[in-house]
Amino acid sequence: MRLASSLRIAVGSLVSMLAFTVSIAGCSDETEGSCKDYSPPSSFDALSPTVSFAKDVMPIFAQSCAFTSCHGSPTGSTNGVFLGGGDPKRVHEALVEVRSTKLPTMSFVKAGEPRESFLLRKIDGSQCALNAQCTGSSCGDSMPHNDDALPLELRDTIRRWIAQGAKND
Repeated sequence: MRLASSLRIAVGSLVSMLAFTVSIAGCSDETEGSCKDYSPPSSFDALSPTVSFAKDVMPIFAQSCAFTSCHGSPTGSTNGVFLGGGDPKRVHEALVEVRSTKLPTMSFVKAGEPRESFLLRKIDGSQCALNAQCTGSSCGDSMPHNDDALPLELRDTIRRWIAQGAKND
């Protein structure tokens, strides 16, 4: 009886320690998978090479985000933000310093602040670290939805554009 009680206490303590470890590591429960709060390595150079919104970022959106079923419908649902069409000015105006409805304390793109840009958090898959702050306690899925993450090279292009001031050139 005493051994069973001690074993129950030990198992309970182990479960508590594991739950604490998971919570500080930024992981969600098993049904959602693990949450990794991405930060670029210290070797990442945000200022080089120079990134053009029209020439470098817009093609990424066109290839990965601007479908009519996602963020490209000029008249219907844009699932929160419009990233489509051939008008960089319209897309830029929909992104930079525009608050996300899912996380109203954060803009889709905060010029000069990649880590404070909701769009980049969604693309990096680290929006889940902000779930407690999002409406409905969920910041939604990472982007692109139901697909593999964009290659790091493309995400870093967007990261550099934001770090370099998110200019519309």
